Amino acid sequence: MGVREKLIELRWRAAGHYARPLPDAFIEPLRGADALEIGGPSAVFGADGLLPVYPALADVDGVQWAAETTWHNLDPAGGYCPEGDRRGELRLVDDIDLSEIDDARYDVTMSSHVIEHLANPLRALAAWRRVSRPGGHLLLVAPHMSGTFDHRRALTPLSHMIEDLEQEIDEHDLTHLEETLRLHDRSRDAEAADDQAWAELRRRNASTRLLHHHTFTTPSLLALLDHAGLELMAVETRYPHDIYVLARWPSPGERAANSSFLRARRRSPFRSDRPRPV
Repeated sequence: MGVREKLIELRWRAAGHYARPLPDAFIEPLRGADALEIGGPSAVFGADGLLPVYPALADVDGVQWAAETTWHNLDPAGGYCPEGDRRGELRLVDDIDLSEIDDARYDVTMSSHVIEHLANPLRALAAWRRVSRPGGHLLLVAPHMSGTFDHRRALTPLSHMIEDLEQEIDEHDLTHLEETLRLHDRSRDAEAADDQAWAELRRRNASTRLLHHHTFTTPSLLALLDHAGLELMAVETRYPHDIYVLARWPSPGERAANSSFLRARRRSPFRSDRPRPV
């Protein structure tokens, strides 16, 4: 980490960004909502998290691609219990289209540190829109590449993710494997595996889901959500690595107007907002 990044970290730490909960603007629109969480449970959404949304929701169902993952060991028979008590149903669905879930079922879809693990994020967002009611919300937390082990990688352009959608890319895709193996900064990675075992887990991504297919900065993530048709409502970037977004799916006949929002947030306080060569 360079001098500039260290100064940024000190400034953000002094501002309380490691511990101060996010503004109520992220939570109030979701109060009493019926929610679906993709890839949880997530500590950030808990009562003691920076974005304590679980206590505000009426109900929350969960979707995971498998009962046992690197991050969770879940029991579908026990329902979805993000903070110990059952809040809804847990579905094991290894299907980016969520085809088992009815249209317009939920008031809000939510996820934390999931979208970067998806080979086809625009296809996933289309599914999340389908299961959301008109005017429903999306609550998203994603890693900013500058504060993570991805900081040496190139920023993924929107055009690449559009091509992934057009080519119907799925989780067997290893387009970004070699880049990851070469540029992943293991000094920022808590995994204990030796280098050979670590690499093998990523080669088997279809069964581990450990790859970060894509990298994001605040402007690039907002551009992706804008392209997907979402209306941006609240955004905050917290050092060292989290981007928080509340957005809304417009009702039929409505149109998202994000131009001023995107201009105001075109540059985040991280140097990696510009693509860098691989």
